Parts: sequence; C-alpha cells; structure tokens
Amino acid sequence: MPNPNQKLRGFTLLEFIAALVVLGLGSALLVSFITPTARSADPMIQAQARAIASAYMDEILLREHGGNCAGGRGEWSGIQCYDGLSESPNDQFGNAIPALADFQVLVSVSSGNPAEIQIQVNHASGRGGFNLVSARGDY
Repeated sequence: MPNPNQKLRGFTLLEFIAALVVLGLGSALLVSFITPTARSADPMIQAQARAIASAYMDEILLREHGGNCAGGRGEWSGIQCYDGLSESPNDQFGNAIPALADFQVLVSVSSGNPAEIQIQVNHASGRGGFNLVSARGDY
C-alpha cells in the first residue's frame, strides 16, 4: 500500500501506450487531410470534359436539321453529319488541341424531328467523363 504522504509521479506503461496510440491516430488523421489525394484532379477533369461537350454541342446546334456533309467538320452544314463522330478534341477545322489529347469525344445524333444529340466525353484515366444531351428541331 502506498504511503499517503508520498506523491506519485510519472505514467504507467499502460497510460503511456494509450497516449501514444491516441497521438498516432490524431496525427494520421491530420496528415490525411493535409496531403493531396490521388483523385484530386477529378474536378478539373470533369470541368474540362463539360467544357469540351458544351463546345461541341454549341457547334452542332448552329447547324441545320438537314444539310450537306461534304468536306470536313468546318464545311458540314447539317447536324446529321456529326452522327458517329469519335475523335480527340479538335476545333471545327480539324486542328488538334494537344492539351486535350487525353479526352475522347463521341457524338450520336438520332434521326427524327426533333433530333436528339448526345455528346459523351471520356478521359483516358477513366475518371471524370461527362454526357450532354440536347434536342434540335427542324425550324
């Protein structure tokens, strides 16, 4: 039995181990919030995919419902010309955009009135794809 007049100092081994575990878990949690994760680029990839899809959709919606499909994309005058288009992002004149080479654009245009236009943009990493759907009537 300890002497009541004697002050006890220090920690027991069990208290020391418990404190060490708590501090270790706390610092591991803190480091996980501070360090970037492998998926931190996903929002940027998603935003780029959305911008690419929007640019293609704007281009297609400016075309006629019918139209001529001769020549390259810059010369197409109809929305049906885009059906089945699959490419890395290019401008309408076929010039590649090297900074977007990791993306793939797939376009589908249904027949009918109104025609349904679907644009799917995928990234080479398999993350951050984007789908955009619109309709274009013959007016």
